[in-house]
Amino acid sequence: MTAHEKLAAFYETQREAELPRSALNVMRLCLLDWLIVGRAARGDAVAEAALAYAGGEGEASLFFGGGASARMAALANGTVSHALDYDDTHFAHIGHVSTVVIPAAVAMGEARGASFETILRAALMGAEAATRFGVWLGRDHYQIGYHQTATAGAIGAAVAAGVAAGHSDARAALSNACGFAAGLKAQFGTAMKPVNAGMAAANGVEAVLMAEAGLSGSEAVFEAFAKTHHGIKDNAAWEGMGETWLFEAVTHKFYPCCHGTHAMIEALRAALQRVPAPEPERITVRTHPRWMSVCNKLMVRDALEAKFSYRALATLLVLSGGASVDEAGLQGLFPMTQATRDLMARVDVIADEAVAEEACSVTLDAGGQEIVVAHDLRAPMGFEARLAKLLTKGEGVLPKGEAARYWDVVKGADRAALLAVIGA
Repeated sequence: MTAHEKLAAFYETQREAELPRSALNVMRLCLLDWLIVGRAARGDAVAEAALAYAGGEGEASLFFGGGASARMAALANGTVSHALDYDDTHFAHIGHVSTVVIPAAVAMGEARGASFETILRAALMGAEAATRFGVWLGRDHYQIGYHQTATAGAIGAAVAAGVAAGHSDARAALSNACGFAAGLKAQFGTAMKPVNAGMAAANGVEAVLMAEAGLSGSEAVFEAFAKTHHGIKDNAAWEGMGETWLFEAVTHKFYPCCHGTHAMIEALRAALQRVPAPEPERITVRTHPRWMSVCNKLMVRDALEAKFSYRALATLLVLSGGASVDEAGLQGLFPMTQATRDLMARVDVIADEAVAEEACSVTLDAGGQEIVVAHDLRAPMGFEARLAKLLTKGEGVLPKGEAARYWDVVKGADRAALLAVIGA
């Protein structure tokens, strides 16, 4: 079977099947996180611009009020929920998944009157499809410059929108979505990175709407996409689909910056607690080579670019005494003083194949001592521990008690309450 046939079969067999509780619970956590990061983006320039672009009246709710067509709501809400770069990441997929598939599922589900349970199912199936397609495309696709959040994400968004709409012709919707899929890593550090996520969500909705109107493209488009977009076509991606759920390995962000920097942040925070001097004389960061083109911006002009810079983030941690990384701290780096530039110059970043993609090793030279700390984001984290960290994250970016209220809404499985949170 081709990739197109595999995904269509997954759609058709799982649309009404009983899905595993563990995978659904992970998606509930992702929905909570999506609400937190979306609502936390109020006042962000990119988020406000996206909402102004989409705003008006329509069948689907927008963050912070108002409505739009299902397609425009998916575009705006997807952009808003990626504006802070604070949403979940799947390292096998090599991108952000929930910020694409949840807006598509919610917008189409609201437009068609779908239940909360159907929206949750749609989001989970879309997330699994996006993850599998991302694995099928592989790292060559990402390394050459394509943004998997936008490309593989569009496939997942089409599945999510189709399930939420009750659409039965998966083959046409998938063909359409693959023809629409686009997005480049060159946009990282600009407003168009979050727009990539929003466009992927919108493309998924549009793919379904066009299929419903009788418009569809070639089923050979998957193979053509892989050929023209440096996809490796790893057919192991389809093994066990529908029985095992790769999306369950998704990781959540606890800092508002590129997920490729998070292992470094965790390691450096731990190392700084052991520094005997006021600050280290030198910091050496060892990371997997794949992150060098993403997280190794040498000079940064603003907080958006700082989110993709090991040097800037390490500098922020030193200046804050290892406290944390947050939006206020990132903004506080600018305008950058000479002392801050000098501190950044004392951070070395080294590509090391021996370091796992989800890990990082940090060495501090301080007070005549060498302190080495490593961290791996793959370290297991149970459901309750992850929920607790997400609620803590929410407390840091939302009014007190809001994150807990959102979790009550997610647990309650009430669609009207979910939409009320989005639009409040």
